Amino acid sequence: MKSQIINGSLRLGISVGSRLNLKQMKMKKLKKGQKGFTILELMVGIAIVGLIAAAVTMVISQIFTGSSRSSHHMAVVRQVQEAGYWVSFYDYSAQNTTITGVSGFPLIMCWIDFDTSQKQKVVFNLTSSGLRGSYYVNDVFNSVKTGKIPVFAFISNTTKTNCQISGGSAFSLPDVGDAFKITGGATSDSGSIIVSGSVSLTKTGNATYVSVTGGYTWTTNTTGDTITVTATSSNTKGSWTSETKAATAAITVDSGANPATLSSANGLILTVTATAGAGQQQENETRTYIVVPKPVS
Repeated sequence: MKSQIINGSLRLGISVGSRLNLKQMKMKKLKKGQKGFTILELMVGIAIVGLIAAAVTMVISQIFTGSSRSSHHMAVVRQVQEAGYWVSFYDYSAQNTTITGVSGFPLIMCWIDFDTSQKQKVVFNLTSSGLRGSYYVNDVFNSVKTGKIPVFAFISNTTKTNCQISGGSAFSLPDVGDAFKITGGATSDSGSIIVSGSVSLTKTGNATYVSVTGGYTWTTNTTGDTITVTATSSNTKGSWTSETKAATAAITVDSGANPATLSSANGLILTVTATAGAGQQQENETRTYIVVPKPVS
């Protein structure tokens, strides 16, 4: 700072650098006068940021879960559809279908190729690795034909995936008094009797039957249980079905000139369950297929 006497007056000279220092001092004072955030304000701010982050995370998680469930749903639907198709395809051609084990697997289907006179056999096994089919020609494993059968990796629940052979047939009771009898076996069985005409039913043992629209439902529980169906009007026709094929049927009375008849037929009832994913992303699909074999010419 310099002092000068100009026109009898004392004036102080201030350099440019000193002026800048004064300005900086004023700015520093302004900053010191400003207020900062309190602890409460910081806590509220952190909580709001946390809520926003949680909401974003939840949305992302829901998108991911929904996408995974959709993918799993498509996978299990495709599995049960293809399993139903392939089992039905071979069973329709089979001349003999055999079920084994508690769940009906291995499922064995056999037929003769009339062009080559070779015995064809397809065996479906249900294991922890899924449902798998194996193809045999003259009882020799054929890897080429087996390779064409898909592997159903998601079908592995032995309690929900099962197959049964359904029995039954059409019947004709042309004369009043004609009758046939359903006889139960060691395994409980049940089914229906559909009637065109009129019949009366009698039972023995622990067998039961219930009248329903168009006919009856029936059940046999032990060996020796019987249900006898007797025509009470001429030209009575209908059909009977069984669930597990433990029961058999036979004509017991043929009272007139027109013969009473029972045809023979059976079908495969396949229940398929596929499961994919776990927890909230798990998807299940269950479908039942009823396959009636091709009539033997």
